[in-house]
Amino acid sequence: MSNFPIKRAVKAGWDEMSDGYQRDAAISTDDVHYGPLIPGERFYRLLGDVNGKRVLELACGAAQNSIALSKWGARVAAVDVSSNQLDHARRLVSREQADVDLVQGDIEHLSMFAQESFDVILSSNGIEFVPDIHECLREWYRVLCRGGLLVLSTVHPLAAFEWDSQRSTLLVNNYFNLPVEVWDDLADVDGQKGLTFFHTIEEMVSTLVAVGFAIERILEPFPYPIEGATETEEAMVPYKGKSWEEDYERMSRIPFNIIYVARKAD
Repeated sequence: MSNFPIKRAVKAGWDEMSDGYQRDAAISTDDVHYGPLIPGERFYRLLGDVNGKRVLELACGAAQNSIALSKWGARVAAVDVSSNQLDHARRLVSREQADVDLVQGDIEHLSMFAQESFDVILSSNGIEFVPDIHECLREWYRVLCRGGLLVLSTVHPLAAFEWDSQRSTLLVNNYFNLPVEVWDDLADVDGQKGLTFFHTIEEMVSTLVAVGFAIERILEPFPYPIEGATETEEAMVPYKGKSWEEDYERMSRIPFNIIYVARKAD
């Protein structure tokens, strides 16, 4: 089956969601976020010193991460498929007076960039909307320079399953056959709904290794305490929002994000 209808539906879905998402999510432009309610780059220090480095953010949304990277001295290009998300990004980039090259495109196909164009690739919560992660990661590998760093945050595979709030239990029926999330609350495109694809840790690791990456770290971040948090703790969390806080019990028991840190061989 061709992936084109799925990709069109994902693009349309994000175009539809964009205004509400950017309104309701509190996302910092002073720190890089790796997911909701978890610490960001100032805490984890996964990217290292980006000053003067060429950084590519994939699935950038409104480019909050890219703006933060630009403030830290990086030369940043940011790609997203959604024109509405990029409209928000342009306004934020202008407001923050940041230097970010915004590009509309498919993060699975980066023909606009030459081989080995970037020192660092960052993607936070984007690859789960890509039907073919092998082809996607192979393309990311191509545009990353030798010795370059990939920091990839995505939804944890256990996020695919329903949470029983009455019993405070995750309803895992078959981890080895992860469900696909269908965006039933959004309009379809030519009969196709937007989809979120979940991948086991083994599948992600195997695919990263298969395309040539050497994995350095895997993180399953714990959320900050939303009750009784100190100002210092709150300041370390660059991505918040009321809807996420409503899911705090689940997120404090089952990781919502997983972060892969990998490098292209010299």
